[in-house]
Amino acid sequence: MYNFSTHNDFMSCFLSLSQAEKAKLDTFLNILEESNIAKIIDEQLNQDKSNKGRKPYNPYKLFATIIYAFSKHSGSLRKIEESINYDLRFIYLMEGAHPSYVTISQFLNNVVVPRQKDLFSSIVKVILNTYNISIDDVFVDGTKLEANANKLQFVWKPTAFHAKLNENVLKLLSKHFNIVDSKKSFTAKEIGVYLSSLETTIKELGLSFQTGKGIRSQEIVKDYALLSKYLIKALTYEEQESICGPNRNSYFKTDHDATAMCLKEDYYSGLGSNMHAAYNIQIAVSKGIILNYGIFQNRSDINTFIPFLEQFNEIYGHYPVNICADAGYGSLDNYVFVTANNIGNYVKPLSWQQEMDGKRVPLYRIINNEVYCLKGIKAMPCNKYLNTYPKKKDSKLFIIENCSRCKYKPICRQYLKDKKANYRIFEISFSYYSYVETAINNLLSPKGIELRVNRSSQVENAFGVIKQDMEYDRIRRRGLDKVSCEVMLVCLGYVIRKLFLLIEGKCNLDYWKAPAGLQAEIRPTSIDINKILKKKKKSTNENARKYKYKNS
Repeated sequence: MYNFSTHNDFMSCFLSLSQAEKAKLDTFLNILEESNIAKIIDEQLNQDKSNKGRKPYNPYKLFATIIYAFSKHSGSLRKIEESINYDLRFIYLMEGAHPSYVTISQFLNNVVVPRQKDLFSSIVKVILNTYNISIDDVFVDGTKLEANANKLQFVWKPTAFHAKLNENVLKLLSKHFNIVDSKKSFTAKEIGVYLSSLETTIKELGLSFQTGKGIRSQEIVKDYALLSKYLIKALTYEEQESICGPNRNSYFKTDHDATAMCLKEDYYSGLGSNMHAAYNIQIAVSKGIILNYGIFQNRSDINTFIPFLEQFNEIYGHYPVNICADAGYGSLDNYVFVTANNIGNYVKPLSWQQEMDGKRVPLYRIINNEVYCLKGIKAMPCNKYLNTYPKKKDSKLFIIENCSRCKYKPICRQYLKDKKANYRIFEISFSYYSYVETAINNLLSPKGIELRVNRSSQVENAFGVIKQDMEYDRIRRRGLDKVSCEVMLVCLGYVIRKLFLLIEGKCNLDYWKAPAGLQAEIRPTSIDINKILKKKKKSTNENARKYKYKNS
């Protein structure tokens, strides 16, 4: 039987692209031509001395095809190869050439990875100029994407273990050498010098280096064997600390640049409570166009804000006119940086959500640089109280004594460990308080309302499209440079999607604007403290009755 076999010859007609599709692709190629990225690609190809001669592919067409592929699907190299072989649009871009996924991978590693920032910024600038897109209002947000690393293969920075090792080394060396009192830590190189000195002494004494069960060894021989183990540990700890670097506390064995982070989506428990190898991805969006991207190893967004804006300044030659970000960026350093560079401060403070819900209970009030507690008692400034010092820079301590019988004690001390102390300490930074008040007032203004509405529809929408529509929710490559290049291609693919909508006339860059008569939003009043006290007292009495009934 030949039900599924082809046994008759037939003619297949050649299918070509429609004129409308060709016109869109030609416009896309013209944008790349105007961006002058051919010069960047040529410079990088000329620097690669290991691969001279004529290339088996057109590097310009290949780059155009790669970023077009990232705009259409997940950007897998094998999927790009398949598209080049069977998709008419890709065949048109490659002019019939069929490079394999290995060739594509080599091109990315040798050409795109070293010049990724230049390629990205050149293309985005041309799109902004072509369609006259203003980038005064910039929205910043971040997300954490899981890295391509094995599960549960992370290494924590051995800070405590290294400190304990230094104590043991000091204790052992003090038996045989005169160690300076100020010497508290030892490098592996220093331990090796002491070890060779012990070895010389043992040889001069004519002692055997053998140790173990049934062998009576001298104390110096045992210490030599123990110091040898300490040396191996010191080498291991120093290697782990050098891989971690000064700004993080973990790395993964299969991807040293990945850091242990908690993700929003956790396929173990679903609660985001387990550690995964991940990278912190930051993007800046304006008018729905991704203007900048950044790959960081920080577990929080606070410390990525300043270097990310400095990257923005390097690309465009100026800082944004207004910056809007969520509460994850609201720190004193970030507020100082924004103010110093004349950037509109629309960064939400850490207490923003409680402030808007009206659930925030201010434990103190500041009037003319004087601090008053809930009861209205004036707090006295001090540089130190008992063993308490200011923990944050630009902050001062304020103390209120003899307050153990205050009726506001259940609220004032609910988050303190020592709830029975006879004093209350406030650590306050007046500069941070001033910046927070400025940010809140800006966010409640008509311009702030406009930016808050647009933030969710622009930068949040960008991450939604990347993760859902573009099917990019996990990093495929390893190493910081290659991961950064991959994210660049994904962001550029998102921009190319916007570009084709602009070409078709289907993309509307006029996002919501505040009406002329819009009034500033009124700041919610804080919750009634007396109501909270009554609820706490009621719940305490009910618990006491239940306990009494249970034990009666």
